[in-house]
Amino acid sequence: MAKKTILVDIYLAHNLGDDLFLDHLSHSFPDLDFVPFHPGKNYTLFFENYKNIKQFPYTIIDKIAARLGKNKLIDYHHLSKKYDGLLFLGGGIFREESYWHELYDYRLKITKAFKNRDKKVFFSGCNFGPFNSPEFLKAHTKLYKKIDKITFRDMASYNFFSKLQTTFYAPDLLWSYKLPKVNKKKNVLGISVIDPRHKEQYKHTYEEYISKHKKICESYLKQGYEIKLFSFCESEGDLDIAIKIAEDFPDMKIFNYNLQISSYLEEIGECNLFIAARFHAVILAFKFEIPVIPVIYGDKTENLLIDLKFRPPFVFLDSITSLSDSDFLSLKDNQINILEHKSEKHFDIEF
Repeated sequence: MAKKTILVDIYLAHNLGDDLFLDHLSHSFPDLDFVPFHPGKNYTLFFENYKNIKQFPYTIIDKIAARLGKNKLIDYHHLSKKYDGLLFLGGGIFREESYWHELYDYRLKITKAFKNRDKKVFFSGCNFGPFNSPEFLKAHTKLYKKIDKITFRDMASYNFFSKLQTTFYAPDLLWSYKLPKVNKKKNVLGISVIDPRHKEQYKHTYEEYISKHKKICESYLKQGYEIKLFSFCESEGDLDIAIKIAEDFPDMKIFNYNLQISSYLEEIGECNLFIAARFHAVILAFKFEIPVIPVIYGDKTENLLIDLKFRPPFVFLDSITSLSDSDFLSLKDNQINILEHKSEKHFDIEF
């Protein structure tokens, strides 16, 4: 019997978190082939690392045809005929942005196309929100009724739709990701940064964010620490921020994620303290058993900490001055083991 080929809707922008999702997917389902719905060629070399991840076929002829009105990227009936199932794989994929109607329309149409052929449609690894309008909630309730299963990564998201038979909860997908073995070093502080200007509600915190991180770095350097600055997603401004923070400290190391997953994770794992703005930096720190201070820029990190039974006060981007007074958080081995096991439910799917 030929291997089934699954179309995967996933955000691919050289972002560590999403690339780890795809890596995890590949190793979890060796008997399936996956085609990310990504016509660009900027991931071709990345895909070549996997036997069961294939480049979405999109040629110069397809581009010409699209200009003439025959766009295969929106020919959902053709896609549903060609592929054996559809998987939406991602974290913060349900946000009420200005363009949400267009995105929702696409998801609804392609879902209907696959379901009309009696093929499975799943959402895995996601959270819901932030959102404001009842219309947004109502529309997605309609969508979730049409699919086979959606697994949310926090209880706050799940609770909006808990009455639907298709909705489930499991801790974030990366809890069940297998990390490389590392040798922990002493006196190494890792800092995962983001660009506050990339978040509309936090643009005004940019100067303070830079200033506070420079002060933190100065303090730990005086204590004899090595500091590693981590850029998880260059296209979202992480690298620019890391460079800005490091400009006064010539010996500070910057690690910019460039699709080399294993070596990048090893650099994270060697730290023995961590300050994490990126959501998955928090989870990776916990999994590596590194005490961590999460810096919250969205509901997803706050909901994660609540699900883990941590209590406020937490550090938010707009209260970054409290960073130096905050406690590092840790999880016990048995807690991590339970989270790892429960996380596997995101991939409790069958095409």
